Order: sequence, then structure tokens, then C-alpha cells
Amino acid sequence: MLNYLYENYFYCLSIILSIVMFAFITIIWVLNKHKRINKELETLKEHLEKLVDNRTKELTQSNKQLQEEIEKREAAQDALCQAKDAAESANRAKSEYLANLSHELRTPLNVILGFSQLLERSSDATVQQREHLQIINRSGEHLLALINDVLEMSKIEAGQIRLNLTSFNLHESIKGIEEMIRRRAEEKGLIFQVDLQNIPKYIKTDESKFRQILINILNNAIKFTDSGSIQLRIFVNKSVEKQLEIEIEDTGIGIPHKDMQIIFESFSRLSHDRYGIEGFGLGLAISKKLIAILGGNISIDSKDRCGTLFRFSISYENEKQSLPIFDSQSNMILSVDKNWQHIQILVVEDKWENRLLLKSLLLQVGLKVLEATNGQKAIEQFLRYRPALIFMDIRMPLMSGIEATQKIRKLPQGKQAKIIAITAHAFEEFREDILAVGCDDLIRKPYRKSEIYESIKKHVGATFVTNRALYDEISNTDTKLKPEELAVLPEKITLRLKKAAIDLDVSKFESIVEEIRTAYPKIANDLQKLSSQFRYDQILACIN
Repeated sequence: MLNYLYENYFYCLSIILSIVMFAFITIIWVLNKHKRINKELETLKEHLEKLVDNRTKELTQSNKQLQEEIEKREAAQDALCQAKDAAESANRAKSEYLANLSHELRTPLNVILGFSQLLERSSDATVQQREHLQIINRSGEHLLALINDVLEMSKIEAGQIRLNLTSFNLHESIKGIEEMIRRRAEEKGLIFQVDLQNIPKYIKTDESKFRQILINILNNAIKFTDSGSIQLRIFVNKSVEKQLEIEIEDTGIGIPHKDMQIIFESFSRLSHDRYGIEGFGLGLAISKKLIAILGGNISIDSKDRCGTLFRFSISYENEKQSLPIFDSQSNMILSVDKNWQHIQILVVEDKWENRLLLKSLLLQVGLKVLEATNGQKAIEQFLRYRPALIFMDIRMPLMSGIEATQKIRKLPQGKQAKIIAITAHAFEEFREDILAVGCDDLIRKPYRKSEIYESIKKHVGATFVTNRALYDEISNTDTKLKPEELAVLPEKITLRLKKAAIDLDVSKFESIVEEIRTAYPKIANDLQKLSSQFRYDQILACIN
């Protein structure tokens, strides 16, 4: 029994020892494995830390580069804003400079053209003096056109030009241009023909820009044509709705091939040596830009020494009626109607010569005139006399015309006052600012006398006696022109009338009649009536 127990004891002990040994070995293995895992984890941790560190450095570098890029872009944006502000400031300075320059040029030009018109109308002026005054007028108009060209180009370049859509009589507008161009063409011995092919009578577009385009191109045609003809053709484009097509063709010197690419560039001029260069070379450049603004385009077909054909188009809207057009040439003002001679008109102008000019134009037709030299004086005159209409200069010392207008509007009966701004400011956009402060209308210097009279007619309702009314009165009686009446005319005029009558050149004959109308109104009316009846036989009999 003891042996059995002894043997089993050792067996059990060996099993226990085996189990303990296995457990010890297992523990050592587990500990070694745990140690190895910890080491691997430590290595992995170090690797990850290194990766994180590298990535952090990369992100830091990227952030730094991104920040630098942002700073560069912000700096570029700031520079762009500064450049834009500088450009806008330069444009404003340029516009302000041009506005001031325009004012300084237009103000004396207004006096020159105004007084030359007054002198030309004087009954004491001889035919030769009238011819000289016409030269002064034409030269002044040419100078004004140059000033307008420079200002127009500056407005286009600055993006300040705007469309001023108005309804007008297209036929009458073209007729006015035709009369002006025909006179210049006849002076050079050219034939000027106008062909209107079923065009609408009334349209809506920017009349001022349309007329400027036509006059620019027609003036060029006359300038570079020595002999032959100039043709103006206007018709409706049948394939494009509401589009006018205009063709101007001349038999002049043409355009050399080398100039075809630059003809529409600013300050470009033809290089023909035998032609004197006039102007700044802006006419065609301005015309092309204005045509684009009016929704059209322009093309040219020409060969050197073989004439030139300009084609251009503009868009328009149909209109059933139009604003009235004042025809100063055939309906020249002689005096205000006797029923309107009582009205008083206040002239507010700081410069004596401009005040004298406007005063003379008004007194000449029998109107009563008050004067003021600045805005404060204008208010005092208004309170004292209550004038029917005020011609208000805008730029004056002490108190400007704008401030005076605003104060007058706040006075009793001030809202009913008719105030017409007079300004040498050339920009069309200025009109909106002037009307906004309370002015009823605006007239730009240099103005024509017809603009002054028409503004009185429009805003006060005054009526005038005209040479047309005088002609109508005379035409009711028989015309008995006597040779002794024509004998008082200068010989040069008589010979010109005779030649026009022999050639049956009605346009030329009536143009000469208009020249003598102021100095010899009765003879002019008699000749006009006989011409309208085609009684050139009676005219020649009196001359001979």
C-alpha cells in the first residue's frame, strides 16, 4: 500500500511538475511575445510619429506656401484695385480737364459766332461784308467741329457715351444736311445727289449721332473730290428688320491700298501729297464707333484715284409722329408777335460779352430784357420782376446757376418759372444733372439764334413774325418786279442771279435770294415768288 502510494505520489508529483513547467514555459513565452509585440508597437509608434512629423512639416510648408500665395494674390488684388482707382481717377481728371477746356474754348467761340450772325443780319452790311462774315461763321463752325471731335473721342474711349433716343422727322433731318452739304459741294463745282428710297418719314434713334456720322463722311467726300459728283443713297434693308442702309459714293481721289487698314484708326489721315491735311484725323474713327453704338457696321470700297464708296447701317424704331423741327433758314425770325412784346426775359451771365450777345438777340426781335451778373442778382431780379423766362448761365462766381435755380424753385411762384440753362459744358450726360436741379431745358454754347427763339416759343408759347409769314403776305398780291428795283443790287449779285436763271438752277437761284433777303427783303420776296412760279423769263427781262 505504501509502495503504491509512494509510486503514485511520484507520478502525481511529476504531473504537477510538468504542469508547473508548462505553465512557466508558457508564461515565459507569453512574456517574450508581449515584449516583442511591445517592441514592434514601439517601432511602429516611432514610425508613425516620424510620418506624422513629416506630414506636419509638409502641411506646414504647404500652409506657408498657401499663405504666401494668398498674400501675393491679395497684393495683386490690391495693386489691381489701386490701378483701377488710378485709372478711374485719371479718367475723371481727364473728363474734368476736357470739360473745363471745352468751357474755355466754347465761351469765346459763342461770342464770335453769335456776333457774326448779328452783323450778317444787319441791314447796313454790304454784300462783301456778309461774305466775310460767312467765312468767319464757317471757320468758327469748323473749329467747333474739331473741338467736338476731340471731346467725342475722349468720351468713347472713357466709355461715357450714351444713346439719346429721340423721335424725329428723318426726311427733314436729311434735308437740313443736304442743304448744308450742297452749298459746300457747289463751291467746289461738284454735283450732289440725294436718293431716298421709300424710307420712313419718322423714326426713333439718336438723331445727333446719326447726323454726325453723315456729316463726317460727306465732308470727307467733298474734301477729297475735285470734280464729278457725290451721291447719298438711303434705303431700308429688306432682309434685316428696322435697319437703314446708307451709301455715300464719290468720284474723288480714292483711298490707297496701304491706307485701307488704318483709315478708321484715330488720328490717321490720307497720305496724298497734293492734298492739304485738315482736322485731326478723328472723323472716320468716331463715325465707326458711333455706327457700332447705333447697332450697325461700316464697310468701304475704294481704289486709288478711282473714287470711294462707304456703306453703313443703323438700327431704328418706327414712329408715327415726331418733335417739331424749327427751320431757321426758310422761316427766319424777324420779330416777336405784338401780343408777346410785353413779356420780360432775364439774362443771367457773368461775362459781359456773352450777356451782351444774348441781350442783343432778344432785343433785336422786340423782347424786353432784364440782366443779372450772378446767381444772387438773378434771385433779386426774379423777386422784383417775375420774368416769364430765365436764361441761366451755369458757371458763375459768388453763386452758380445751379444754386440760384434751386433757390428760385423754393420761392413763391418759383415752381412756375421757366429756366433755361446756358452752358459751355459739352458732355450730353451733363444734361441729366442740369434738369435734375430744376432747369426746364439746356442750350449749349456756342448756340444759334434759332435755338434761343425756339426755346422761348417752346417754353413760354410766344409766337414770332417770320420772313415766311412776310412772304405769304406779299404772295397774296400780284408780283410786279421792276428793272429799276433790281438796279440797286450789287453787280456781282445780279450776274450770279442771271446765270442761275439762264441755267434754270432753282437751288442756286434761291440760295442767292436768301443771301440778299436781310438787306433787300422786298426784292428777295418778289424773286422768291417768281422762282416758285418758274417765271425766270420775267426775272431775266428785268435783269436785262
